[in-house]
Formats: sequence, structure tokens, C-alpha cells
Amino acid sequence: MRQKKELTLKLLRNLLGSIDLENLEEKEMAETERQNYSAAIFAVFPRLEKDIKNFLHKQLIFSSNQAENWEQVIFSRGTFNGISLLLEHWIRAKNEYLEKLSEKERVADIISG
Repeated sequence: MRQKKELTLKLLRNLLGSIDLENLEEKEMAETERQNYSAAIFAVFPRLEKDIKNFLHKQLIFSSNQAENWEQVIFSRGTFNGISLLLEHWIRAKNEYLEKLSEKERVADIISG
């Protein structure tokens, strides 16, 4: 068991170390770029939301029912938190797009979507 634990931690450290931080700088998007981004998120959000909530549910079930040790529970919580952060980020982008629409456009988008 000790060998498996050490390999798991070693693998996690390796995976975390392999993240490319080159594009990590947070740059302000230009207004048109931001509008295009929020429109793109809005277009796929219903599917994204469904998929992400499904992943969150699976992660919760794994963490609560199948984790073999406390480390797996903690790792699952981190995964759950990361997925939740993405969902919150995309909800804000979707809402930003909706706020920019006129009432007529909003009704048309809701009816078609």
C-alpha cells in the first residue's frame, strides 16, 4: 500500500508540474472579443451545464461512496471545486451575453434555445 500511495503522489506532482503556465497571464479581453466569447458560451451553455452537472454528480458519488482513503476524498473535493469554478465562470459569461440583448432578442433566443 505504501508503494501505491507514493506512486500516486508522485504522479499527481508530475501532472501538476506539467501544466503549461505560459498562457496564465490574465489579460483584459477587448470589448468585441468579450462579446464573442460570451455569445459562444451562451450558444453551448445548455449542453455545457448538463454535462458539468453530470460530472459533478459522478464526482460526488465517487467521493462519498467509492473513495478508498481520505486522500481520494480530498482529491475529489479539489476536482469538484475546479469543475464548480468553471460552471460559475460560464454562468457569468452567459448572463453577460443575456444582459446585452434587447428584450425582443432575449425572448427570441429563449424561444429558439
